[in-house]
Amino acid sequence: MIRLLFALGVIALVPAAFAKPIDSLLSADNLWAQKPDEFFAAAAPLDYRWTSNSQDSLRVAGTELTAYGLPAVESIVRFKDGKPSEIIVMLYARGDAGELAKDKFDALVRTSAETLNKVTNTKFTPRGKDSTNAVKADGLIWETDKAHYLLEFSFTKEVKSRDIPFRAEFVRLEITPPKAPGDRVPSLRNTPAAKFSGAAQVKRDAASGDVWLGNVPMVDQGQKGYCVVATTERVMRYYGISVDQQELAQAANSSAQSGTSSDAMLGVLKKLSTRFKVRVREVEKSDIKQILGLITDYNRAAKRADAAPLPEQGNMIDIGEVYRAMNVDILRVARTQNKSDLARFQRAVQTHIDEGTPLLWTVMLGKVPEPSIPQNAGGHMRLIIGYNAKTAEILFSDSWGAGHELKRMSAADAWTITTGTMSVEPF
Repeated sequence: MIRLLFALGVIALVPAAFAKPIDSLLSADNLWAQKPDEFFAAAAPLDYRWTSNSQDSLRVAGTELTAYGLPAVESIVRFKDGKPSEIIVMLYARGDAGELAKDKFDALVRTSAETLNKVTNTKFTPRGKDSTNAVKADGLIWETDKAHYLLEFSFTKEVKSRDIPFRAEFVRLEITPPKAPGDRVPSLRNTPAAKFSGAAQVKRDAASGDVWLGNVPMVDQGQKGYCVVATTERVMRYYGISVDQQELAQAANSSAQSGTSSDAMLGVLKKLSTRFKVRVREVEKSDIKQILGLITDYNRAAKRADAAPLPEQGNMIDIGEVYRAMNVDILRVARTQNKSDLARFQRAVQTHIDEGTPLLWTVMLGKVPEPSIPQNAGGHMRLIIGYNAKTAEILFSDSWGAGHELKRMSAADAWTITTGTMSVEPF
């Protein structure tokens, strides 16, 4: 329905018979004092669900969602110290609602601002662009005794000389507790925080041998192919950096259908490293040399197994097609026959986890059995968040919400499907 509404230029209201308004949650007198289970009791009938077992955030998405009569595509409620700390309402996001023409985007921003003027009974204060977020989104602020409202919106600017068209990116409403008396000046989200202590995040279970990072927040990418930007958002939030997958999707030119190039995400993070105060490093890289070496190793293993080798490669190599053609048993032999490579991979994982640093992990799904996952083949990014040296396992997490917080795989299988790893560390 949202796609149709935007396509027709209808901005203000969703028909009452189909609407799922969240206004009752936003208008609760004790909004910022509710305990998580109390808030969930009110939110569950609106289809909000916990994103993980840690119950630190709730999420709902759907075409009937509305806030103050405005159609929305997603809402997220985050909790801190046992109370709601932030309510996000995505009024528009390219990855969820498709393309939006400039006049309709401008109309949505204008209608949203007018609606909030009425809801808050006050006039917005222009914040301007936030130089601390990934894309320097523009913003408007409303201050009331009940809440602090921030409407942020962003678009890719048209550059005719470079054949870059206008592209609407997102319109986001962020609602947080009211500012303390005297603290009425517009502020940026990513303000300096206490130095991050990675060692304090490491959890160890001596009985099982598990070593893992227990405080990595979950970000649910939803139905779109945003695994790369959602996983990157998780790492940033783990370090206390408030960044959103929609911002990262704009910066990395992500597509809801084809996803995000890990190389593009690496380039974006390197550009943003000074702004976010992080170091970015490729730990395990799959370049053309590595791919050709893997093909050679695979064909040698196939010959020993009296199996069909991969066909000759032309000038252009489709990595996805190469992996799809590989027999998993032969691929595992080819990847693990050099024990030093597998050992290097395990050492890198253990070193980073012991330091409190998760690894962004690119893999090729469909080569080893993984039940109950929404994507059964193709390239994917997930997070390595732990290991078990006793059982030779890798502990990992996917950006698919509840049920995907902590999973495990043998190190041999993990190395078999690995196409790269990358670390992001604060400085």
